[in-house]
Amino acid sequence: MDNSDSIITAKLTGIRPIMFDRYGGDNKTKLEDLDKMYTDEHGTCGIPVLNVFSLLSAENTPSVAKRFYGKQGRDVAQGVKSFCNIEAVGGDDPLFSPLLDEAGKPYKSNDPRIKIMNHVARLPKGIPNPKTRPMIPTGWSVSFRFELQQNELLNEATLRKMITQGGILGLGTFRPIFGRYTVTWI
Repeated sequence: MDNSDSIITAKLTGIRPIMFDRYGGDNKTKLEDLDKMYTDEHGTCGIPVLNVFSLLSAENTPSVAKRFYGKQGRDVAQGVKSFCNIEAVGGDDPLFSPLLDEAGKPYKSNDPRIKIMNHVARLPKGIPNPKTRPMIPTGWSVSFRFELQQNELLNEATLRKMITQGGILGLGTFRPIFGRYTVTWI
């Protein structure tokens, strides 16, 4: 690592429950309720690093860059995608960070605290679309390590601000109603 690079480790703690609706790969595949969560091979629930990249820099959804940075959003998003490496903290896979409960124990897909929520989403033409989604209660936490290379698009202060602003938008699905978090720098 160059002396001008920055390393930030952030613990994101849920202030609202987090809900999941993982995509099955095509529009015909229907997943079982608990299969809509992200899990590793041991059944540990977590958040893929790609979801954090998307939260911060996606151009096709309400990401932090798009929502909070106006005309500069594309440059800031490019800074995240090009000069920031995000790694999971607390698990075996650097691309998948486990969701922990308030005692610091990982949630497993068979945890009785995970509730299946029934909602009716409305499609663009007003057609009701019944949905069931798994939800982990408030108090969850997940940690990530951000390594930022020196560049002209994104600095450490802006990256920290973006991670914090991400808590307003939230992780998971049905956000910002669900998945909102606060940040602790560790």
